[in-house]
Amino acid sequence: MLRQRVITALIGGGGFLGVLYLGGPWVVVFIGAVAALAFGEWIRLKGVPFLSLPAVMGWVALEGVFLCTGGEGGLLRWLWPGSVALDLDETVWAVVVLFMLIPVLIRNEHTVLETAFVLLGVLYLGLLFRDFTWLRLSGEHGLAACVLVLLSVWGTDTAAYFVGSLVRGPKLAPVLSPNKTVSGSVAGLLVSAVPALVLFALNIRPYPLSVMVILGVVASLAGQLGDLAESALKRAFGAKDSGNLLPGHGGVLDRFDSLLLAGSVAYHLLAYLR
Repeated sequence: MLRQRVITALIGGGGFLGVLYLGGPWVVVFIGAVAALAFGEWIRLKGVPFLSLPAVMGWVALEGVFLCTGGEGGLLRWLWPGSVALDLDETVWAVVVLFMLIPVLIRNEHTVLETAFVLLGVLYLGLLFRDFTWLRLSGEHGLAACVLVLLSVWGTDTAAYFVGSLVRGPKLAPVLSPNKTVSGSVAGLLVSAVPALVLFALNIRPYPLSVMVILGVVASLAGQLGDLAESALKRAFGAKDSGNLLPGHGGVLDRFDSLLLAGSVAYHLLAYLR
């Protein structure tokens, strides 16, 4: 199992870093596709049929939120400067109202609770995948910022896994994730500062060292919270993994749960510090 996890992580992680290095439209298209896969796993947990009206509208709305909200008119306007810029409030308003009307349109074939769950996935995944994409596209330091967040999250996961397995001790959140320990969480937080120190030593210095260390620690904390949030989602539906696309890691949501919240928080933190 560990061998399979390592092989998948090396191949998948290397490919992901390669796309981040290419930047530009490659990042937008790739992350937009990953967001669609993650959304498919999200609605699968609830048992929403892929070809049902809530699911189809969900995919369309997801890509709309991903592409048409955010800074400077959204990613679509960044890709295609002549396109229409949509306001975040307008886009979210339209999405929420449309989903509220779905049970009316299909005579309650899918209830408000089901469509609300789909809507939550649209907003959560659409906005967080969008933020990570903007983190990469945010000026000359975007690549370095993404790499720092990635290394901090991956370092946290690795340290938490091994230290938690060896030291054990009190459980972090046994109701949500019975294998996570306090010792593993603390180890992950301590390790999260190491990538900042290494990058700084290698003269990769997008920000002052203090900001890089804070960014790494914040990404670690946000990543752990994102992981627990997805664990709560899976426990609600009695699922061990969100999918089986990635051998040894489960599904796309299982692999991106930490990175999503970490990248989003990092993006907003850096925007605040500018």
